[in-house]
This record gives sequence, structure tokens and C-alpha cells, in this order.
Amino acid sequence: MSKKDMLRSTWTRVTSKKQIIRDYTCGECRGKVSLLKILEINGALKRTYDNREIVLADVGYYWLQLAFDGSHAWYTVMLDPRKRLVQIYIDVTDGNHTSCDNPFFVDMYLDYVVCGDKVYELDRDELEEAFSGKMITKEQYEAALSEGTRIETELRSNLDRITTFFNELFEQLLAELET
Repeated sequence: MSKKDMLRSTWTRVTSKKQIIRDYTCGECRGKVSLLKILEINGALKRTYDNREIVLADVGYYWLQLAFDGSHAWYTVMLDPRKRLVQIYIDVTDGNHTSCDNPFFVDMYLDYVVCGDKVYELDRDELEEAFSGKMITKEQYEAALSEGTRIETELRSNLDRITTFFNELFEQLLAELET
């Protein structure tokens, strides 16, 4: 299992960035939110969905991250230089750790992506391999599947609301990032 952090400290592709990390509260949920703007990069990050290549990271792109305490989902929202939402990426985690300066999670392999109006499940095979290879316990495996089902159901039933929420959160943080 790999550990990933909000500062993206192991991300060597990005050579210069501007970033803010803040405490965040939404209803009764508490955690951290971050907005990162890519200033310099060693090659764009691209992915293909349904034979359509999209750029996820390049100069001028933004990455918004949101993680709540006690949650097993880590949200990363990619926006292009024109501030248009490109993709929502949700990592299923073994729990988010947000009470430190550089929040982090342990990746549980299973991921969900929203690109346009489509929801994709990714890397279930990696979750299955981790379980069969005894890299994760039965409890971790079942928790990851349960969280994945919850995420997918939420995305499919509330996609417009979720997209609006992330666009509004981005606009709030953008004003702070650009001051």
C-alpha cells in the first residue's frame, strides 16, 4: 500500500507549484482542503477514457483536494487553466489523517473517476490482488468495497450537486491562492 499526501511531496513531475492547505468544515464533517496550482511541470499528465485523451496536469492546471477526518474517501478535483472542471478523482483509503500539517492517506487501490457525466471504477483488480496476496486484511478489503459502493452510489445519484459543490469550493479557495 502506498501513502499519499496533500502536499504531493513525492510528485516529481511538478517542479514548481503554489499551494494552500486549510482546515475545512462542512456540516459536522471536519478535515482539510487544498488548492494547488501547477506553475512548472516535466511533461503533462494525460489519461484516456472511452478513447478520449484528457489532460489532468500541466502548466496552469489546478488540483483541489478534500479529505475529511474519519472518512475513507480522498477527493481530488482537476481543473484546467480556464478553471473548467476536468475530472473528479476519488481514492478509497484506509482512513484519512488530517490532524497534521501535511494530511495523508494510505491508498486502498480502488478508485472512482468522474469525467464529464460518466463515472468509472478503476483498479478493482489491484484491490483483489492486494487481498489475495495478503497485503491487506479481509476487513480492509471489505471496507474498501463497502466504501466504493457508497461513493459510486453517491456519484451516480448526486453528480450535479457534487460538481456544483466542488466548483464553488474551488472559487472560494482560488481567491485566497491568488492573493
